[in-house]
Amino acid sequence: MAEVTVANDIAGYLGDFDPTVGTVGTNIFRGPVRPFSKSGATTLIPRNCIFVIANTSGDAPIPVAGSAYQKIRTISAQVIVRNTNAASDSAQTVYNALADIEVDDITTDGYVAFEMPQSNPLFLPGLDGNVDAYWSINIDVIYDQRLVPS
Repeated sequence: MAEVTVANDIAGYLGDFDPTVGTVGTNIFRGPVRPFSKSGATTLIPRNCIFVIANTSGDAPIPVAGSAYQKIRTISAQVIVRNTNAASDSAQTVYNALADIEVDDITTDGYVAFEMPQSNPLFLPGLDGNVDAYWSINIDVIYDQRLVPS
């Protein structure tokens, strides 16, 4: 399962979960954190937004009993919430949405489970030049390699 698919699926889930959380492409983005930006009167990347990053730094493949070719894999994803308000309300809303995620909530085949390795959003100290606060939420995405579409 490509990291891009995981990031897209999590971003899409957040956008579908609660319209107040955000909209993919408007204030929910896949990929690394990008600075606030405008083009004329149009805001390209707002100050209040969410970034979903997935990578392959998860656990090593786990062979499943019965076949050397069946493997369970983990991809770690990180969700960064940037907000003009240092209170954790928006980050907590995103955390709660991710804590409720179920395999059936995602349409892509292959997901086995989602695990949250932390009990709350983690505040990232150090504000940016706009004095925006950043919060990190990690999620481990476990999938069955056999069920992933090729």
